[in-house]
Amino acid sequence: MSTASQGFRNNFSLFLTCLLLASPPARGNDLEEIGPCSYVATEWADGDSFLVRLPDGQEQVFRLYFVDCIEQSVSDTTDKRRLREQARYFGVSDYLTAVEHGKKAAAFTAEALSRPFTIHTAYADARGRSGKPRYYGFIKTADGRDLGGLLLENGLARAFGLGRATPDGISRSEWDIYLKDIELVSAIKRKGIWAHSNAEQIVAMRKEERDEMRGLEAIDDALVVAPPSEPVDINTAPIEDLMRAGLRESLADAVVKKRPFSAIDELLDVKGIGPATFQKVSPYLVVAPPPPPKPAP
Repeated sequence: MSTASQGFRNNFSLFLTCLLLASPPARGNDLEEIGPCSYVATEWADGDSFLVRLPDGQEQVFRLYFVDCIEQSVSDTTDKRRLREQARYFGVSDYLTAVEHGKKAAAFTAEALSRPFTIHTAYADARGRSGKPRYYGFIKTADGRDLGGLLLENGLARAFGLGRATPDGISRSEWDIYLKDIELVSAIKRKGIWAHSNAEQIVAMRKEERDEMRGLEAIDDALVVAPPSEPVDINTAPIEDLMRAGLRESLADAVVKKRPFSAIDELLDVKGIGPATFQKVSPYLVVAPPPPPKPAP
């Protein structure tokens, strides 16, 4: 073998080794318990999404299942729309008040996780618009409380977003109902953001949001979007790529929240995706096979 060929083989082997080391480990659909973990303070952390240091020293971003905290800052039009939608959900017309409670949620989470805590995760992709890895998880505080439930109890989040069966075996639908009941009690007690809610206008405000979203979706449907040159993986693609495949923004967001998918036809389980939409987008979407399991040590 020539020196050039041997050098190519060595470089290629090194490239594959680095690629494997950089890739996240293969995960199944079962929740994995990780702890004790610690909270890592960052400028960008929200009440429901933050950086965590794992027991082995690695740092990963986790996003809570089932709950959504108000944005504490806005940097683009999408953030503004999201803040508007969140404020209307709570019946709040003052956006500064809404943002202030986003900041309070972030501070609450930082305090709640000031002592070592436990994460339960199946490493479902939660990156949304960001290209940086982020994973869904349940978090139990040092005293065994569910962080999502605590945020709802204190009026610092809404029961909204992707969910699944809990680490204790409670079904997704049952836990969702339970959290919505906690949210209702918080609203009745006017805790947190609910203290600023306009009860007389909340129905009209939520309807206004739905009407405006339908108008934006009609624009999305009317625009001609150049499809991707190759099919994209629905379990890892950012929202922009899903939109290029033919999904309007609200549906692309719903797909991200419902990840992971094991087959392409599971898109039909996403609310708003019917046979016509599925037929339009399916040529541009795939479910990539999972990587092979990591060899046992």
